Amino acid sequence: MSNDKEIAKRVAHILKVLAKKIEENPDTLRDLGLILGDIPTVNQKKKKTEEPQIDFDIFQIFAEGGEPALRQKLETLELKTLKGIIRQHGFDTSKLAEKWRKKERLLNLIIERVSARSDKGRVFKEYP
Repeated sequence: MSNDKEIAKRVAHILKVLAKKIEENPDTLRDLGLILGDIPTVNQKKKKTEEPQIDFDIFQIFAEGGEPALRQKLETLELKTLKGIIRQHGFDTSKLAEKWRKKERLLNLIIERVSARSDKGRVFKEYP
């Protein structure tokens, strides 16, 4: 058991000396046959695709102009932007809409969800 501790101490010392040498002279890596690009990283984060930004509030438009106003505003947007709105607001937790290719289908989903969320709690507002 003490032999294992001695070996561990020696290896740690060797690694410390090697690290110091590499810091002082980075060419040491090349001399050892190591290139930083060859060293695999363990936990590479995926690059997130940038969400398309919209400069209006879909709930505000629905409150002011209703379904026709919201539909008219959304029809000018691209499929990618519509899917971004669905993701941003959590309208499709099952992520089925990610596969949809028809703009009309995405529009209907957004309008349906905005309408449902806007009506939520209305019973308490109308209570005398």
